[in-house]
Amino acid sequence: MNLSYLTLRRLALDLSDLVGSRIQDASLAQPNELFLEIARTGGAQSTRVLISGSRTQSRICVTRSPFPDKPDRPPWVDRYLLKATVRKVEISPLDRILTLNLDKQDRVGSRYPSRLILESMARDSNAILIDPSDKIQGLLRAESTKHRKLHPGAAYQAPRPQHRKRPVDVTAEEFRQTLSEADTPVEALMTLCAGVDLRWAEELHLRAEMAGTDILSMTQTLSDKPPFDELPGCFLSPVGRYLTPVPYTPKGLDETKFKPVDTISQAIELVYQDSLKGQDKRGKKKGLAKTLKGAIKTASTKRDRINQDLETARKANDLEKMGSLILSQPQSIQQGVSSVEVNNLFDDKSSTITIPLSPDLSPTENGQAFLKRAAKLKKSAPILERRLLQTEDTVKKLESLRNELETLVEEEAIDAFQFKLVKRGLVRPRQARSKAKKIDSSGLHPRKYRTSDGWEVWVGRNDQENDRLTKSAPRHALWFHAHGCSGSHVVLRPRDKRDPSPEALHDAASLAAYWSKARGSKTVPVNYTEARHVQKPSGASAGLVTIRKEKTLFVQPREIEKWNTTQ
Repeated sequence: MNLSYLTLRRLALDLSDLVGSRIQDASLAQPNELFLEIARTGGAQSTRVLISGSRTQSRICVTRSPFPDKPDRPPWVDRYLLKATVRKVEISPLDRILTLNLDKQDRVGSRYPSRLILESMARDSNAILIDPSDKIQGLLRAESTKHRKLHPGAAYQAPRPQHRKRPVDVTAEEFRQTLSEADTPVEALMTLCAGVDLRWAEELHLRAEMAGTDILSMTQTLSDKPPFDELPGCFLSPVGRYLTPVPYTPKGLDETKFKPVDTISQAIELVYQDSLKGQDKRGKKKGLAKTLKGAIKTASTKRDRINQDLETARKANDLEKMGSLILSQPQSIQQGVSSVEVNNLFDDKSSTITIPLSPDLSPTENGQAFLKRAAKLKKSAPILERRLLQTEDTVKKLESLRNELETLVEEEAIDAFQFKLVKRGLVRPRQARSKAKKIDSSGLHPRKYRTSDGWEVWVGRNDQENDRLTKSAPRHALWFHAHGCSGSHVVLRPRDKRDPSPEALHDAASLAAYWSKARGSKTVPVNYTEARHVQKPSGASAGLVTIRKEKTLFVQPREIEKWNTTQ
């Protein structure tokens, strides 16, 4: 994924509203993510900014993702970012670089001015904090190449220039010259103009055709005043979702597929949410495929070894004949020889046969050793044949499982397949539990939602999960259940020390009504209480509990916005 220059420009416009606000909390999260909690001036709700330097999912946006549970504040975050004031938001006119100018003053009056440079450059994306002398104090990911060195203590070096001009500085003659050497006007535009990528160039070409003007004039006009009065969003293209800072209308795409949103940050989160889910799903599927590949390789190697042993066992009759021939004429064999040629009494043509011997053994001992070896091999042959059939069956089943995995698309189907491998002993139960713990502390996989004001809501999927969900809920979490009918246990999880808003209570209650037998009713009574007042009677069946100090809300059953569980 990559954020275009136009996307960053629109994002900078939104972030400029934070000028004058203070960073009340800052924390690093893995992998390579920086969270900033910025207190808005005038008592407005705080804004959370996510800055990710991930190799594959780099992005910058205002987010509703939860703040890291265990804040990591290295010295540079604590010294320069925490409690700093945002003085200015800038964007480079020639590259995809956002800069937050910060200023912090501690209690004794010491000032710590700094710049947080956000480089949005696909795999090379980074966040770098430098002091007034351009010395790097901290960054998300240290790197060292022949072109630049990025590590604490080094002097900051800007990325190499792309040798492109701002559209307003490109002359008509320069464009005609470049166009004569390019295949299309779109290619010429991308070659000359900074901040113009393929999709924006195609959009400019289309708008120029619709307006009956040349593409350079359209580019210069929209670069000076981008159409940010139009809502951003994303297109559902044939190859997946992609971000649009303005409503793109590329040829060949259905404009009804465009999903508008209110802010560019919402568009970024919308696209990356699907991408992160897909990445997590592909990673889990890839891990299972690797496990199956290893199991198939192990079983195939075992099969080959059994085949070799069986081939040797089938030579038992030959060894028995050699032992008998040696014992039939031991007096003709000299002591200490390594081989002997004797008449083959088992051949009607009276041929001879050369038999290898152990020089350390007498002729009689050599003969007895051949007979003993032959008897052992005859005994092992049927056992090896059974093992070979079992191993061949195992290989076929594993290959069938691998083919089944290749057809799976839905995440729930992949999770079910994973537990199938646990039952077969191919995946360790401990590994499966550790993966489940990434979902939540008790190994659950509940439905997850968020209320209109950002509170997280968990909904059990069955009776067993209802029990575990209720048991693992924090003491002061609120527990909901539809009154008088069966349904899911719903937990509104604590967000901070504040009490949940009436909107959050109403949203959670609506979910409890929705995931109950009363879903078809217009109004459903829903009981709720703190989780510490919910108890399971001894010996009661799964999902059955008793509650105290409950209150009741009358709500309409409905489903609310799902939580981004990949964050």
